Amino acid sequence: MRLLLRLLSYAKNLNWILLASILAGTLTTLCQLALLWLSFASLVDFGALQHLGLAIFGLALAIGITRFGEQYLGHLVAFKILAGFRDTVYRKITKLAPAKLDEKHGSDLLKLVAQDIEQIEIFYAHTLAPVAIAGIVSIIQVIWFWSLAPVWGISALVSYALVGVLLPFLNQKEVAPQTQALTQADSQQQRLETESVQGKFELQQFQAVPGQLTKLTQANRHYWHISQIKTALQDKQNIAMQVLLMLCFLNFAVAGLISHLSLVPILLFPFTFGRVLALAALPGSLSGGILAAKHLFALLDETPVVQDTATAQPLAEPLNRFDMAHIDFAYPTKPNNQILADLSFQGKAPQRIGLVGPSGVGKSTIVKLLMTWYQPSAGQITVNDTPSSAVLLASLRQAINYMPQSPKIFTGSIRANLTLRQTSFSDQQLLEVLRWVELADTVLNFPKGLDTLITDSARHFSAGETQRLELARALLHPSQILVLDEPTSNLDVLNEALVLRAVQQHYPGMVIMVTHRQSSLAICDEVWQFKDQQLHQIK
Repeated sequence: MRLLLRLLSYAKNLNWILLASILAGTLTTLCQLALLWLSFASLVDFGALQHLGLAIFGLALAIGITRFGEQYLGHLVAFKILAGFRDTVYRKITKLAPAKLDEKHGSDLLKLVAQDIEQIEIFYAHTLAPVAIAGIVSIIQVIWFWSLAPVWGISALVSYALVGVLLPFLNQKEVAPQTQALTQADSQQQRLETESVQGKFELQQFQAVPGQLTKLTQANRHYWHISQIKTALQDKQNIAMQVLLMLCFLNFAVAGLISHLSLVPILLFPFTFGRVLALAALPGSLSGGILAAKHLFALLDETPVVQDTATAQPLAEPLNRFDMAHIDFAYPTKPNNQILADLSFQGKAPQRIGLVGPSGVGKSTIVKLLMTWYQPSAGQITVNDTPSSAVLLASLRQAINYMPQSPKIFTGSIRANLTLRQTSFSDQQLLEVLRWVELADTVLNFPKGLDTLITDSARHFSAGETQRLELARALLHPSQILVLDEPTSNLDVLNEALVLRAVQQHYPGMVIMVTHRQSSLAICDEVWQFKDQQLHQIK
């Protein structure tokens, strides 16, 4: 119930549109029943048809108009709310990034944005207004049947309660576990598909394609097995609903015939279930929407690993020094796995500092703490002699440019990939930075130059050129510290030399290079080796 109320709260600014949709839907149903009443009355007294033709035409026209209004207004509310959800999710992801997103599968986030939010549309477009309409129409119908004969009023009330309340409740209890299992199977299948696409080269290199295809086939079969179980369950529920409808009709008809009442209401009665039948079939689709809403609110309720304090201020001057004193740290997801213990480390501009050590020991963790992705569990980090917790996150992170080991290419033009859609850079500035990394001629040789479309999967550059494009982006945007996380690990000697020369000649601030290649340390003034959860200066 709390979840439904929370979903309902997002519609508060659209209540008038929602009420208009409910009114239109109610009028549609009442006009439909009036049209059927006149039609059955004409069958009983065929001579009355010539007098009712205009009324029947008018009701049919009214049904078309009100039905359109109901559907249009209901979906208008739904799509406006869903657009707001997507905007909220994007903003939330920005706040949670980057630390919290390390804990999540990319496919799960894509499913949330593209699929789960879409499923919530069922609540706003096919549940909220229809439930209200069904309630209003059922009350009107019960009162009308009672006015004709109390026995009909009681029979109608019991029938609507069974079909529109009791049956959906029982169906929901049955179908909810299958819906949850189906969602889990779908998520697992999408994760495998994402991993297969992203790791296609590695799968081919290590001849692991057949094994991965077997996993995908098994996941697909598991998904369809659960889907078939759910479909069979819904078919059984539909049969039960049809049997219940027949029993309700027989009860209503027998009550009328025994009391020698009019035949027209008996013929009309089965057609009064239109709105409550929609409620009976709702659990099959709504259960998926409710589960999707749980996933959505679980993300929205998460808190970032690091947040600004109430007294945080922007950096008063360019970031030119930092000090990490007696730092202890373990990742939140693995609190018992201590990565850093009593670590101390300093740096000041314009030093070029190298961090070396085996893979996975915690070199990158140090720079993540400096960039305030995480907070240490003990010790203190200061920047410009100010505790990092007292500095606004946006101000501190803006002062540090980070170049990851695997370059990130966004779908868009080369210009957009360099500028990240900031409009303050001129083409001359972009080409100048590209010359630093020896990519200017390559880009200018493309027919569209800087406007050439590139994607992460279909690039116009080699692996080395892509790494240099990433470096060009880092050099273009102003910063005081440049963090290079294994920048040359996947490069040949030529591209490694180009990257190191560009950094040495064109970046005036502090450089922190995380690497395991001795050749990359040639440009470093200091070299620190990571060993036993601490750093030891070796140069």
